[in-house]
Amino acid sequence: MEKVLIEAKDKLTQLGIEEQLVSEIEWCLGSYAHDHNPAGLFEKGAEAQTALESFKKDNPRKVSKKLLDDLSKAISAQ
Repeated sequence: MEKVLIEAKDKLTQLGIEEQLVSEIEWCLGSYAHDHNPAGLFEKGAEAQTALESFKKDNPRKVSKKLLDDLSKAISAQ
């Protein structure tokens, strides 16, 4: 989940959307590195997936299907 969430964060940053969510993801990744509690990663992963799917509707070539599939798999592995 951690690796996929980093990829999603990077994509959100690259697209210049959801700056607040990017900050929250960074905080959750730092927290996870400290306490190894993945709850926040799954929550923010779901939010990132929603944001990226929404962006993809208007810009289909800017968000890869693989990233969305990887996020979906990671979230469902919870």
